[in-house]
Amino acid sequence: MDKTRVFALDIGTRKIIGLVMEKLDHHYKVVDAEMLEHSTRAMMDGQIHDVEAVAATIKQIKDTLEARLQIKLESAAVAAAGQALKTSPGQCRKSRSILTEISNEEVRALEIEAVHKAQYKLAQEEQGARGRNSYFCVGYSVMEYSLEGQAISKLQGQVGNEIAVEVIATFLPRVVVDSLFSSLKRAGLKIESLTLEPIAALAVAIPPAMRLLNLALVDIGAGTSDIALVKEGKVFAYAMVPTAGDELTEYLAARYLLDFDTAESTKRCLTVQDQVEIADILNNRQLMPSQELCRELQPLVDEMTSEIAHVITGLNQKVPDAVVCVGGGSLTPSLTTSLANKLGIPANRVGIRTVQNLDYIHTDKGFLSGPQGITPLGIAYNYFTIPPIPFIKVSVNGRETALWNMGELNVAAALLSSGISLNNLYGKPGMGKTIEINGFVKVIKGSMGTAPLIRVNGESGSLETRLQDGDSIEFTPGRDGEGARLTGRDLVPGIKGQVKVNGELYELEPVITVNGEPFDPDAPIPDRARIEFANVNSVYNILRLSGLDDYWLREQTYRYYLDDREITVTWMPVEVQVNGLKAGVKQQVEPGADITYSRKPLRPSIKDLLDGTDYWGINVNVNGEEVRLPGKGAGIEIDGQTAAIHDEIRDGARITLNRDKGGAILSDIFKVIEVKPAVNAKLLIKVDGEAAGFTTPIREGSKIELGWE
Repeated sequence: MDKTRVFALDIGTRKIIGLVMEKLDHHYKVVDAEMLEHSTRAMMDGQIHDVEAVAATIKQIKDTLEARLQIKLESAAVAAAGQALKTSPGQCRKSRSILTEISNEEVRALEIEAVHKAQYKLAQEEQGARGRNSYFCVGYSVMEYSLEGQAISKLQGQVGNEIAVEVIATFLPRVVVDSLFSSLKRAGLKIESLTLEPIAALAVAIPPAMRLLNLALVDIGAGTSDIALVKEGKVFAYAMVPTAGDELTEYLAARYLLDFDTAESTKRCLTVQDQVEIADILNNRQLMPSQELCRELQPLVDEMTSEIAHVITGLNQKVPDAVVCVGGGSLTPSLTTSLANKLGIPANRVGIRTVQNLDYIHTDKGFLSGPQGITPLGIAYNYFTIPPIPFIKVSVNGRETALWNMGELNVAAALLSSGISLNNLYGKPGMGKTIEINGFVKVIKGSMGTAPLIRVNGESGSLETRLQDGDSIEFTPGRDGEGARLTGRDLVPGIKGQVKVNGELYELEPVITVNGEPFDPDAPIPDRARIEFANVNSVYNILRLSGLDDYWLREQTYRYYLDDREITVTWMPVEVQVNGLKAGVKQQVEPGADITYSRKPLRPSIKDLLDGTDYWGINVNVNGEEVRLPGKGAGIEIDGQTAAIHDEIRDGARITLNRDKGGAILSDIFKVIEVKPAVNAKLLIKVDGEAAGFTTPIREGSKIELGWE
């Protein structure tokens, strides 16, 4: 077969499903499939107990498909069950040169080192470092990349000084994988790809678009219930519960004196028949209502779902948003309802996933249409989405090492599997530093490191050198050079002495800015830093030294509109005096200076903007002459909303002064005009043509008439 087709095998506890899937332009099609049940209990709890019997069933499926399709099947994509599954987190963080883009090789080496740390941690927890090779990594998921401490979806092509990755790696004991390999070898098949059953099921049951939700996948088979958890777009935990459908079958066999196959057949009929005829090993027959048998099985179902719920909440640290069930065991009567009850979530939040939900995978095989079809379809689909790697054996520094499913069959994977630490894999040159000092560029070099020595079959190689079965690898790690080191104090001269700030004495220290931010003069200066410094005895530097935050010392420019007129003002949140005289923050002072400062509001108010201006006056007409009454106020609106005189403004605010809402009265005009009284005459007053008195309100444009009678 070419790379557009794959033969996938789901080797389960009760049955084996083999299928040939074809990748088309916009979907995947199952060309043919075959399912056979084990004739004996060749497998229990997901573990192969009879290699020859399992191999015979695999070969029968292989021969049947070859005959129907007229093709030769030489290799298969398979998945290992989660029995004795171990998971371990791994993290790796690296500093690197900022002068080059991050390459695929760097990311690959970073991931492999994180997996190695997870593998070593597991070995330490299990039986010490000498036991590390008793467990094999069958897959890992990247939980998060980070660049300069910030989470990022992809590192390749980025530029940064510090990169990191966090992975969750899954491991199985050697015996589990070896028995799987032996069965396929006896059936005349090679390993095309190897993954973990929950990883395969997850590929189709919960695609990446659904992984922003906090979901649990439960693959309930005959021997085990495999669990995977996702949230925030990533897989973060795997687990296995050693109870599944066989527990129910064994109960029926013991309760009604049935052989295992009869008990299994009886269990499957419960969901499709109202009554089931039971024939025990003594050929006694009885007709039992399916509901009665379901009631008898309910305590076992509750016990199983209770254990599954316990593992889910333990790993997730809370109840997930929903649970997706796959596998034939998920069809057990009332199982999803029981699991919802144990988790304390609505019943409609626990559902069964089938191929009918997948518009990108097409099959006409009935035994693949239910939830039991998800895992075999996932194994095939996983082959296309994650490039497979065949199993080989190589020698690393004279020791035989097995490699499989590490994402690439290369030297890096071989070093990891051999137990060699990949810390400081590359002897990087000591990091040089290129800095800018007051506009001038200066380069400080680090010392050179040594390169790693990698030889494959006696020839020079690299981490990405592809390997073949029987290759021999010699590896010697490189050593890093010493990086350049420079502090601010090396660059900036200091002025010695003391100054007083608001009554407290402070020693004058050199103060510099790196990339526009204050910087400790004794701290190492980072690469590509932009350094600026002036005399350290400026008011700004001294106030920063006294503990005043930088934002109090920044002069801000505000642009606003007053009655549609654009106005620009500057605002400094502090007022400073040096030796009793007003000073600016850029002013230089000598040792012994007495500096005082007081804080103003961080942002100006309307009063601050308009104090000292004539915006508050109104214009009126008195006996035909224009008169201005200063300082009589007005109604204030900011962006159409009523405001008070002490309200702060924002940049771009539109301020409107409604002088019709001011507080002026007629008597205010006598403060700006002089009226000579007439002898024995009465003052007549009119405002806008109406008789008025001294307390009559006046506003912008009012016409006032004064006369004597």
